[in-house]
Amino acid sequence: MELLVVFNDRYYGIVNNMNQYTFHILGCGAIGSSAAQQLIRMNGINFVLYDMDKVEDVNIGVSQYDTRHIGIMKAVALMNVMMEINDQAVIECKVGLFKELYPYGNDIVILGFDSMKSRIEAVESILKSKNNSILCLIDGRMGAETYQQYNFPRPTIDRYTETWYPDQQGSEEPCNAKATSYCSNMSGSFIVNAIRKFITKQPLEREILFHFPTMMLDSK
Repeated sequence: MELLVVFNDRYYGIVNNMNQYTFHILGCGAIGSSAAQQLIRMNGINFVLYDMDKVEDVNIGVSQYDTRHIGIMKAVALMNVMMEINDQAVIECKVGLFKELYPYGNDIVILGFDSMKSRIEAVESILKSKNNSILCLIDGRMGAETYQQYNFPRPTIDRYTETWYPDQQGSEEPCNAKATSYCSNMSGSFIVNAIRKFITKQPLEREILFHFPTMMLDSK
């Protein structure tokens, strides 16, 4: 109880029940690591982290890692970072190719995979499962200068498919213009704000588009 008061002291009147949900982070790169760090600072304590890759030097500039984590599996490295924030959190790592979700009840899913193919495969696997208990699914899609987010309370495959497009139709930016630290950090802010709205039963936007060069936000 003492830890709960410390973490919530400055925002208890805004949201005070993040600890009642399990957050599934699918992809522990730029989007996933930013969302996870902010969720644990907002007193989220139950997490399942899914990723198959190791931290590389190119990840340092856009994800929540530093040089200590190079060569470590991303899910494990992210767990270590999160435990430094709250060592009483319950964090489970699923290292390897995503095959299934491990639900615990009051489940919220954050999609942060790099490819659209991986996203649709994961969504189909999750929502077709007889153990499906997903309350909300949030899909963050990040470029270097543009961030898109799709929010799905009580998600269905049909609703998700309406927003999906193949990888070939995504960004064709060169490798040195695909991500920025400011876009990845903002992605976590948008995701956690959407979760806050959802669990406090406030109106939740279906889509969000933020463009950094113009600082324009479009939502509906």
